[in-house]
Amino acid sequence: MSYHFDWSVLWTFRGALLQGAALTLLLSLAGLAGAVFLGAIAGAVSTAQARLPRLAAASYVETARNVPLLVHIYFWYLGLSSLRLPAFWCASLALMVYCGAFVAEIVRAGIQSVPAGQAAAAQALGLTRQQTLVKIVYPQALRIIAPSLAGVFSQLIKDSSLASVVSVGELTFQAGEIEGVTFRTFEAYIGITLVYLVIVTAVTRGTILLLRGRAPSFLEPS
Repeated sequence: MSYHFDWSVLWTFRGALLQGAALTLLLSLAGLAGAVFLGAIAGAVSTAQARLPRLAAASYVETARNVPLLVHIYFWYLGLSSLRLPAFWCASLALMVYCGAFVAEIVRAGIQSVPAGQAAAAQALGLTRQQTLVKIVYPQALRIIAPSLAGVFSQLIKDSSLASVVSVGELTFQAGEIEGVTFRTFEAYIGITLVYLVIVTAVTRGTILLLRGRAPSFLEPS
């Protein structure tokens, strides 16, 4: 028996799909903000001269990124259940901690990619270590790591689909709800596939345009 597609299902449930897309973006933005904050701190600490802070940053990075994201989500959701924290924020925390470890490695690599001679020259001119980092090292490192951070954001949007396991009403959750009502599995999941493609492509292209407008010449295509 052949399968007959009914694409009108997507139009009928367009409100649920739009709501799911909006929640996916909100979840991804919240996760990105926290990941950049945690990653910037951990990445900077990992380049510190003191051994203990470096070990602490390395422990966080290795622990967070070597545990599956799904386990992170269940950990925060079940661990914070006594606080009655909404599932949205539990999933956001999981994304922050998980993706923050990857951002930390990007930040560390960016800082270490700045020639050491520049920091030495700045300190020879009388700048303190903190002034050297803020005025010389960090601005250059940010320009270097910007494309990688854009890649993390794109991946985070796709990873946010795992939040559906704790009933966060993002796109994948909405597809499951539509399937449960209509029994139109292919239409529901093909529909959210197209929405994900639009969102991720728009984010990627938008980031590229932003980088072309603000980044130095070595980030622009030849």
